[in-house]
Amino acid sequence: MRVDDAIEEALLRVVEPGAIAAAVAAEAQSASRRDQVRDALMRDLEAARYSADRAFRQYDAIDPQNRLVAAELELRWNRALTRVGEIESRIAAHDASTSEPSLLSPIHVTALAADLKAVWAAPTTDVRLKKRIVRTVIREVVGDVDDKFS
Repeated sequence: MRVDDAIEEALLRVVEPGAIAAAVAAEAQSASRRDQVRDALMRDLEAARYSADRAFRQYDAIDPQNRLVAAELELRWNRALTRVGEIESRIAAHDASTSEPSLLSPIHVTALAADLKAVWAAPTTDVRLKKRIVRTVIREVVGDVDDKFS
């Protein structure tokens, strides 16, 4: 047996039990991160809309004859409206760029995890991914040579 094959077999024995839990946890983390970013953007939008509304009320309340003050308040109102537009664009970009939550049920995830060895051995599986998994799981390899096998 080649050393690579022995390491692969031992690694798959170690990884398979945690594969299901890891997949479910990764999906939950990803969804949580998406929700946190969107919530923060929505809070920013709410604050920007409040500022724009406040700037409009100040502009609306000014005497039109006071052109210098009216011009400054109109400038503030336009800046606030621009900020609202920027945040709305960021929310739209965030929504477009985030992937939808996985539609895999826990049963499907279990089936995929049970077939981890086939996925590992598939020719389409990237070698760099395999190496990253091995480096994550294995911290140190110690070799011991028996004299009787030399």
